[in-house]
Amino acid sequence: KQWYQRRVAITAGIHGYTTHNTDNWLELGYNIHGSLLNQGLLDPEGSSIKALAARSDKPFPSIVAGDDSLGKLVMEEGYRVVPSPQYPRPDTGIEGRYMRGGYITRKWGSLYGGDIDCIQLEVPQWVRDESEEHGERLGRAYAQWIKDHY
Repeated sequence: KQWYQRRVAITAGIHGYTTHNTDNWLELGYNIHGSLLNQGLLDPEGSSIKALAARSDKPFPSIVAGDDSLGKLVMEEGYRVVPSPQYPRPDTGIEGRYMRGGYITRKWGSLYGGDIDCIQLEVPQWVRDESEEHGERLGRAYAQWIKDHY
């Protein structure tokens, strides 16, 4: 007798940056290197959302930067964000800098198996400044993305 149900989940690492303010956008890291995003080489096997890609009927590029992406929902809340439909690649920005994710996405995402995915959000200083509106807007986008995929 099976005593548990298989569950899926997502975890997020939320970080701030001040080192490259020219683009001043939010960066969503899925453990996909910026050079691969720039080339349009989106392979779920190297990503921290591999489990989502495996169970979804949506194309992986759409989950990362298209109509099914967190980037689209964040963009609809009024933010510049990469990857997203408007900025699918880091090289669409002025500096083109991008943080693909770090230890958290590799350790706690589904890159090496399991059903728990991970995204790293890099947030510019102006979003972290004294305003409650950003948390509400970003939370709304993230909650909708979770509802859509989890």
